[in-house]
Amino acid sequence: MYNVILVDDEVRTIDALEKNIDWKKCGIRKVFKASSMNQAIQTISDEKIEILVSDIEMPNGTGLQLLEWMRDHDRLINCIFLTCHPEFAYMRKAIQLNCYDYVLKPIDYEEFQNLLSELVHKMEDRQTADSQKNENGKQPMPEVTEPVLLERKPEGNEQNMELEVKKYIKDHMSDSISVANIADELHFNPQYLMRSFKNKTGLSIVEYITQERLNTAKRILKKTDLPVKAVSSMVGYEDYAYFTRVFKKETGESPTTYRSNRR
Repeated sequence: MYNVILVDDEVRTIDALEKNIDWKKCGIRKVFKASSMNQAIQTISDEKIEILVSDIEMPNGTGLQLLEWMRDHDRLINCIFLTCHPEFAYMRKAIQLNCYDYVLKPIDYEEFQNLLSELVHKMEDRQTADSQKNENGKQPMPEVTEPVLLERKPEGNEQNMELEVKKYIKDHMSDSISVANIADELHFNPQYLMRSFKNKTGLSIVEYITQERLNTAKRILKKTDLPVKAVSSMVGYEDYAYFTRVFKKETGESPTTYRSNRR
């Protein structure tokens, strides 16, 4: 089991994290807390810490500066950032400092717990691999766990991300679309993509996909005489009955009635 330190100048954020995460289930032995960069450095200097969970924007030293200090002092600690700010510049700097992941507030505690468990599992796997290397007489090279946070192209930014997601959905309207598909195609971490897109548009990616499919279906129904089943398939619903239910829930009318009332 490992030790974690939570760093945030908002005490309620730390308290909420401590309360809402089943740390032992995630493989965490002890949770340390700090409300500033200096407090965190003191704890890291005094205790054996394997995981840092930190806010980015804090007075008297940011989370990025804290991680930079750790790297400069060869502290091989895995880092997860929690922040309200999805700016690409922050994300790029976090990647350069080998941050494991970058989570946007408000925190989804279930998602965060899954992320933490995944990190601990990878750390345990690496520890096992290193032990085997030692048994074979090979000296393992110390390093932090490989990040899941993926770097974007240098010209990328939040506006481009939103437009690229929307374009992908438009271009693949008739396909089976998932967040994983989009994230893989656009080279974004899925969790980051979901939170950033919702912050930007007010809609989750799944909600936006449904909205665009139904808007497209409405246009086709009004302008063509194509069978409703064909329209359903064109906007990505192979199950005609399910398409009808979704359409009626959104508009209050079946596709056939919707077309009839607008002719």
